[in-house]
Amino acid sequence: MSLSAVEVLSADGVRSVAASMGLLPTEVDAIVQGLGRLPGKTELVVFAGMWSEHCSYKSTKTMLATLPREGARVLAGPGSHAGAIDIGDGWAFAFKVESHNHPSAVEPFQGAATGVGGILRDVIAQGARPCAVMDSLCFGMPDSPRMRHLVDGVVAGIAGYGNAFGVPNVGGRTVYDPGYEGNPLVNALAAGFVRAGEMRLGVASGAGNAVVYVGATTGRDGILGAAFASEELGADNTARRTHVQVGDPFTGKKLMEACLSFTPEAGLCGCQDMGACGLSCGLFEMAAAGQVGMDIDLGAIPLREADMSGHEILLSESQERFLFVVRQGAEAQALAHFRRHGLHAAVCGRVTESGRVCARLHGEVVVDLPAALVAGGAPLIRWPQSAALPLPRPYPEFGAPTDLGATLLALLGQPGLCDPVGVYDHYDQTVGNRTVRGPGQAEAAVLKVPGTRRGVALTVTSRGDLLRADPYAGAQATVAAACRNLACVGAALVAVTDGINHGSPRDPVECRRLAEVIRGLGDALRALRVPVTGGNVSLYNESPHGAIPPTPMVGGVGLVDSLERLPTAALAPGHTLFLLGLWVGEPSASFYGGWRTKGAVGPVAQVDLAAETKLAALLVAEVERGHVAAAKDGGKGGLGVALAKMCARGGCGADLELPAVARRDWALFGERPASAWVSVPAAHAAAFRESAEHHGVPWVQAGVSGGDVLHIRDLLEVRVAALAAAFAGGGG
Repeated sequence: MSLSAVEVLSADGVRSVAASMGLLPTEVDAIVQGLGRLPGKTELVVFAGMWSEHCSYKSTKTMLATLPREGARVLAGPGSHAGAIDIGDGWAFAFKVESHNHPSAVEPFQGAATGVGGILRDVIAQGARPCAVMDSLCFGMPDSPRMRHLVDGVVAGIAGYGNAFGVPNVGGRTVYDPGYEGNPLVNALAAGFVRAGEMRLGVASGAGNAVVYVGATTGRDGILGAAFASEELGADNTARRTHVQVGDPFTGKKLMEACLSFTPEAGLCGCQDMGACGLSCGLFEMAAAGQVGMDIDLGAIPLREADMSGHEILLSESQERFLFVVRQGAEAQALAHFRRHGLHAAVCGRVTESGRVCARLHGEVVVDLPAALVAGGAPLIRWPQSAALPLPRPYPEFGAPTDLGATLLALLGQPGLCDPVGVYDHYDQTVGNRTVRGPGQAEAAVLKVPGTRRGVALTVTSRGDLLRADPYAGAQATVAAACRNLACVGAALVAVTDGINHGSPRDPVECRRLAEVIRGLGDALRALRVPVTGGNVSLYNESPHGAIPPTPMVGGVGLVDSLERLPTAALAPGHTLFLLGLWVGEPSASFYGGWRTKGAVGPVAQVDLAAETKLAALLVAEVERGHVAAAKDGGKGGLGVALAKMCARGGCGADLELPAVARRDWALFGERPASAWVSVPAAHAAAFRESAEHHGVPWVQAGVSGGDVLHIRDLLEVRVAALAAAFAGGGG
């Protein structure tokens, strides 16, 4: 078919337009070679969006292919709307993490809100009803007006969408670090339940079947948002607000109900959320997946603004929209179904056997492209990597504080360690009646599996501070932290979704760091025998302040056999306290070390994945036996901060004695993998000791819980009221 005359470009025009849209000369050559002709103007814009990093993964696809994907429970893996695992009783659990970093930096409320909306639609597209969201947020230090504006806007956006949509926010992480000053990170994880046999595919099939647009109208918001997400942020991003989408959770809720109640019996053949790259993504990816084509009339698309051009309609990222393939003959019933739910719905085209997506506007052809070339033909890029990364340096010498109690109180109030209630009080945590453990109640969130007394545990972890020192070891530590979080509620890690946030891969040092991050994730997951079911990569997280620390967000899922024996993260009186793992007074990369040295980063402690496996197995076994009342892993802030948080949350003290070490401050506040505190009812203490020996986990029976003072003999003595006040003092 011939393009409209106004779409035709000369060779020089192609090069000029392509350069303005961020396409590389080699990519233009690949387009011309793949088409056998020069592309038109709208076609070039489609390529610019679909071949952006955000959509094509052209810089990371070969690296990501090294991650383990196979697992006995995996039902849907990378490339699906959302990953999904078999959780028994005929149920599947769909989950995925997604980033919305650049939009949130420019317009924090809408950037965060549409990030939540977008990841919810990925879960819905899989056929699952969302049951939870979590967030992983990284900001600069909260004492600057700009950062306070970003924090307030992001939190309000997450709350505004999730609360109105009716999905609980069950936890997450909020980090404050100068490394995110110019480029905050806003990652959201969504999860939902679906019957294992009712999952959906984003695949077009059946020549003659209808292509049906459903949802909100299409406007000019978010045009080329995917390309914007693949650029670096500048000093002033005010002009970028046109790239930010605007969310409507009430329409999102109606869209969910309409989508989940539209079944194959009613004509459903395939569906996809119109997220990044909007209509283009839905058309080209569904056609390519089914090895079919589509003939599309852009004039049939419901618009909210007049005189929209072809590229604006194709690349708009207006929210709350789905694309369906509907069986031929079922169109009228399908349209009636969606309109009954108060949604716009229109037949905008037909499936063909051509393998090409042809789109017309006002009778003129604006796009005629091979689906497979657009959706999967971006040339893979292997950016140069530096030969080696600088080794982390030891911390500068500093003396141990004379008052460890005062040090503990000061640490507890630090942003990122203090109680995040100031964030999570904005969110509905229990709507839907599936939340068994929510924010602050345990080391991982726990949700009830429908119709059972079993649960699914969820956590999200990130440690950019450790990856700044050592991307490989830091990535392993992040996976290990997810494993420990889940084990503390009696769940073994069975699958993860990853959100990899990174700087520019065009910088050889950053590219090497990226490769080390993915190598570290892969080695850790293989050692733990855990697959990746999908996720997201967000590159070019840079600003005039520089690149962010490498920050993979790891969302972990585990299964809880019984909801009757779930531990908390709060101490209660009369229990025996065990320290699991090594009690070591040696420096390591940690929050404490950076705090004492005003930003230095020391070597990351060796991650012993065999020890992590043993610790997790012990915790899971003892929780199942009902021997664990409370558990908290020794993560950020070290074992001292972890114990203080347990005291503060439970309003309960403890009297403990621990082995002598050379540097008591590092033993308390340094960060050692494979460590945790466990509170055990006194009647089960002997059995717990035997189990720890059986699993090969180092242990110390440290003392008992009770009273109103945390007393660690020869180390510190602090009243629980003071711990609670310090923990609450930072506010979030």
